[in-house]
Amino acid sequence: MIKRQKRGQVTIFIIVGILIVAGIIAYFFLGDTLLSTTSKELKQGEDSYLICIKDRTELGIRLLGQQGGYIYLDELKFYPGSAYMPSSSQLDFLGSSVPYWLFVSGNNILVDQKPTKEKMEEELTRFVKEGINSCNFDELNDAGIYVDIYDGNVNLKINDNSVDVSLDNSIFIRFENESATVSKHDISIYSKLGKFYNLASIVYEKEKNDMFLESYGLDVMQLYAPVTGVEFSCSPKFFNEETVKTDIKNALVDNIAALKVSGNYYDLTDKKNSYFVVDVGEKVDENVNFIYSPSWPTKIQMFGDKLVQPVGTQQGLGAMGLCFVPYHFVYNINFPVMVQFYDNSELFQFALVAIIQNSQSRDAVLGDNAVLNEGVICANADKKVTISTYDLDLNPVKANLRFDCLGESCELGSTQVKGDIASIVADVPACVNGILSAYSENYTSSSYIISTNREESADILMKKIHEINVSMKSSLPVTVLFNSKEHTAIYNYPADKTVRLAEGAYNVTAFAYSNTSISFAGVKDRKCLDVPSSSIGGVFGATESQCFDLDIPAQTIESALVGGGKGEDYFTDELLSNSEELNINVPIFKIPTKIEDLQGNYAQWEASRIGLNFG
Repeated sequence: MIKRQKRGQVTIFIIVGILIVAGIIAYFFLGDTLLSTTSKELKQGEDSYLICIKDRTELGIRLLGQQGGYIYLDELKFYPGSAYMPSSSQLDFLGSSVPYWLFVSGNNILVDQKPTKEKMEEELTRFVKEGINSCNFDELNDAGIYVDIYDGNVNLKINDNSVDVSLDNSIFIRFENESATVSKHDISIYSKLGKFYNLASIVYEKEKNDMFLESYGLDVMQLYAPVTGVEFSCSPKFFNEETVKTDIKNALVDNIAALKVSGNYYDLTDKKNSYFVVDVGEKVDENVNFIYSPSWPTKIQMFGDKLVQPVGTQQGLGAMGLCFVPYHFVYNINFPVMVQFYDNSELFQFALVAIIQNSQSRDAVLGDNAVLNEGVICANADKKVTISTYDLDLNPVKANLRFDCLGESCELGSTQVKGDIASIVADVPACVNGILSAYSENYTSSSYIISTNREESADILMKKIHEINVSMKSSLPVTVLFNSKEHTAIYNYPADKTVRLAEGAYNVTAFAYSNTSISFAGVKDRKCLDVPSSSIGGVFGATESQCFDLDIPAQTIESALVGGGKGEDYFTDELLSNSEELNINVPIFKIPTKIEDLQGNYAQWEASRIGLNFG
């Protein structure tokens, strides 16, 4: 009897042990299924957690779409702009930063920072995981429902029309005497993030390899800016660079906004508009926007004589009976473009920089995800140099810095103001007679020659640009040009009220024009000139006669030079700082009524002096 009782007790213990183990197994491995049979309060706890993860994921999707496929912009290498290339590596769009996928850094390095889809998944996964512990369950707690979250893994996949999230982390939910554990959670969110990214990549590759934005920019340059041509006039022709820049920017706004990509998201009401359709190799069925704003960092440089003298007023050419002004200009134009893919609820956007150098498109970048890094010289920046920047009164000036050596440009960052010093300790490459350049808003750029292999410091003085009120009395429009070695300014009367000047020696020229009407008949004649002989006798001074037909149509001049002149002066920083006003006196001539009068005005302009007085 005693032995049988002990055997029964052992059996009971074994059964209890099995039940305990089975309970543990059910707790950990069947916990996910328990909520289907438990109270709605426990299910409410799980639903709240899933809603939190869904909201966090959707926020991350929006950030990726708004920021060109990036969430953590502070971890993305930032390239500042410079006077050479005003665009930084990120475009300020309505107060938010949007990374450029392709741009030129301030030291003339072409940079590709288009993210891969794997990089986007990595950042979104991290964003979701960091947000798990921020889920707020205060309302549930008030109702007696408690949710505890444990660490785990997040797996995420960006598809064309969805983002799938799989979480492998346990949550423990309690309500009164009930509890449950859920360890796996799967969410699928409808989103076109993947599709928009794929379409954006197609447009990016088209621009990267074919430079279609540069092509449209070149067309704008040809249509809206003076490039090469001839104007019939006996007056000097002045091309206002600021006006040309404004015309180009305004034309870019309209032309870039008109761009489309091949697809079915629009209707061409006029076949002429097919000019604006970019063939990207496939039909796009989503909305696409191209945007340019004149307020964005834009570089427009105009090379050529802005003041062109007429041909025909010189001695010996008057017999032609015609004056004409030939001109030729070359441009550097760099402008940012925002590309947007969107529908009624979602947006994906990224930025590009179109680059036109010497009136030609940049060289194409070949290869996938090509990145041109800084050259060997900049990569070997092993010398430390203390650089300080001041104005002419030795007040500190915060300035961006660049170092040029043997054709390479190295960005050095900017000096920082602390007390009465603006300085930086910069790493620079060893270089003999390198050039340090400093740039700051409202100051002229300054350069400093330094041999960094033996010099350890540099003080750079910068000239402040002062805004000076201008007083002028004239019944006619007048343009005044101020040219110094370091600074150029233009004053247009009566539109402008001020002019921006820095210390320096200036050549000043002024032009006043008036409407007129001077007509002269066409010329049909045959001219013969003695030129060096084409035979060997030409070597010994022999000549021969060459003749050509001259056929010039009748012309009417509608605008003529009626005033202006030249002047030179040196403006000190003290004079510019303490003066309230610059008085400009421009001589005015008579309005010409015939070609001889116009030639007389031009001769008078050459001899006239303009008055410059500070008050």
